[in-house]
Amino acid sequence: MSTYDRFEFVTESPYLAIPSALIVGIASLIGTVGNLILIVVLATNKSLHNIDTIFVVNLVISDSYVVCIAGPLSIVAKIEGEQFFDRNPGLCQTIASLCTISCVTSLMTISAMSMNRYVFICAHEYYERIFKKWQSIAICACFYLVGGTLVMLNFAGVGDHGFDRKSVECIWDRMATYPYTVVFSIVLVWIPSLVTGICYLKIYLFVRSHRRRVKAHQGSTAQNSPFMKNIRLAKTLFVIYAVFITCWAPYALLIVLDSQDTYPHSVHVYITAFAHLHPSLNWFIYYITNRKFKNAYNNLFYKIKVYFHCAVDDDMMASEHTPTQPTVTSTAIQADASVDSVNEDSGSNMTDFTPKKQNLEQESQEINC
Repeated sequence: MSTYDRFEFVTESPYLAIPSALIVGIASLIGTVGNLILIVVLATNKSLHNIDTIFVVNLVISDSYVVCIAGPLSIVAKIEGEQFFDRNPGLCQTIASLCTISCVTSLMTISAMSMNRYVFICAHEYYERIFKKWQSIAICACFYLVGGTLVMLNFAGVGDHGFDRKSVECIWDRMATYPYTVVFSIVLVWIPSLVTGICYLKIYLFVRSHRRRVKAHQGSTAQNSPFMKNIRLAKTLFVIYAVFITCWAPYALLIVLDSQDTYPHSVHVYITAFAHLHPSLNWFIYYITNRKFKNAYNNLFYKIKVYFHCAVDDDMMASEHTPTQPTVTSTAIQADASVDSVNEDSGSNMTDFTPKKQNLEQESQEINC
């Protein structure tokens, strides 16, 4: 395929360039804002400070690279073309390499979260031995090492990263070393998928075989019991796993099946863009599927609302207290008339101001400004 220069992809294939750029752009914006909100929620809620949070934070960090850097630069690639990166040596390889590390870390973190829930629910007696604070941090660090190893092998002539002319972005070079591309697909998607799927299957079978215990914890007085909280968290993580499979499985199949690079241009563009949607959705999944996270989100939104409401009230109060300067004329008669007019206006202003002030005070008391 020929290389694209500035605006060539947009002008020659607008039906591909514009929708794919919009999808990536919207996903990057939503993901950036959502992950920022999730970080604030995790940092400001002590009830969320536990071992589970270590893996959640690791997932947020790895996802943030995709939505904050890789996504926007994918749009740059579609607009500026390959020659833009040719003029900036090493930029495309760096972006793609970091994206590989980020994606591998995200997917393996999801697997670790599923194992964490499995051990807690199905083999709780081993939980504190395996998932201690520093051990969990070490596990997360190992995921970056796995991704880094896949990248470092490029220096030994195995695999590569660069500009993919089919998907029109900086990504793993699927054609550089095909056998290694197969290994990459297995490590990136299929191993995490298999591990995660087995864990959730075992959790499901365990909960099903302990229905009486589950029902005993579903009473109105025990909705917040540790057992039910972890069941709900397991459900949340399963949804994240399902979204991950939906987004990444088509890409993992594509890079293996298209060994001769004969698949249509559009297939590569849309499947690659679709795979990178997953980091933009995780924060929202926490919100809609987990009550604890939902309450923490709503509490943050309420504080933001109070802040802006009180700021507006302060501005209104300041404007109401600003005195109006009367106009004094050159004659005594005009001066007397102006004074009377000012007195009348001042009386009406005080009348109007009093109920406004009372309303503002009532609203401020309701929101505790």
